[in-house]
Amino acid sequence: MYAETMTATQPRTKMFLDIPTAAELAGFSIRHFRRIIEEDGIPIVQIGRKFFILGRDFASWETSKRDKRD
Repeated sequence: MYAETMTATQPRTKMFLDIPTAAELAGFSIRHFRRIIEEDGIPIVQIGRKFFILGRDFASWETSKRDKRD
């Protein structure tokens, strides 16, 4: 009957990551990460003049990158 609500203890994933933030999280320079986006085919979304990566796309790329790049 009751809908589950998100509590403060559950981790939250950001919905959108801008390119500089995603590059920092991934441990690459912005320039290098833009190249990775193109080479690995990471989907990007343009909102206004800025480009973003969906949080779920970044997370799935991050798990696959361990296999490819490490």
